[in-house]
Amino acid sequence: MKKMNKILLVIMVVFLGACSSINIDTSGYKITTETLKEPYKVMDKILIKESILSDWYNNEEPVHYLTTRQIIKKNGKDEIFLNSLKTKEITNKDIKKFKKLTEKYLNKLERKYKLKDENIKDTKELVKKLVIGYNFVYPTISKHLMTVVATEKEKNYILELNKKSEDEITDKDRTKVRKLLNKWLERKEFFDGESIYNTEISKNTVKLVELSKKKDLTSVELNNLNSKTMEIAFPELISSLSRWGK
Repeated sequence: MKKMNKILLVIMVVFLGACSSINIDTSGYKITTETLKEPYKVMDKILIKESILSDWYNNEEPVHYLTTRQIIKKNGKDEIFLNSLKTKEITNKDIKKFKKLTEKYLNKLERKYKLKDENIKDTKELVKKLVIGYNFVYPTISKHLMTVVATEKEKNYILELNKKSEDEITDKDRTKVRKLLNKWLERKEFFDGESIYNTEISKNTVKLVELSKKKDLTSVELNNLNSKTMEIAFPELISSLSRWGK
């Protein structure tokens, strides 16, 4: 009986993993026998459009990222197929295969972000910035985190920790702050458009604000939205997303 339960559990995990993959609606892209003569160009265009953050491919061209990291294996069957499209007579079967490959590599790019201890460069300065921002009159990300996102207990913890000197802050404190920030990243109220625009106005922040307006964010979208916001809020104190854990 126990063995049967384990088998059922494995089947469920595999099934759920399969269901969580990204499916691309390619109807909005011009994928024809002519355009696929430049397969990497078409794949780049789709991957850029479908990725939540350009950090998924390290802000490079997606195909370049995939090939240089050997995610698309050099001389592997996928690369051989993609290269063959440049010269062969392309069929509908080839187009379907190309679409499946594009979905496959989009799913390989997709990721969530989680802070590791080493991603916080200076815990004392980060805590100090949260407290200073908390006391500002105008909206800042720090103020929003301390007044809207943090519970009363969490806010008081940050205020008390700020009273410690750099030398008094322990590794235990650093880990606790990191775990607290990761908790905040899971909360829907983390993002605030006004606060982020007071921090930076750029293509990145405009894209984040647009994403935040989506009615039902997936767990990946929420994680990416909040993680990118944190990176923008504390660029000198928190590592770039590429260094975060998963």
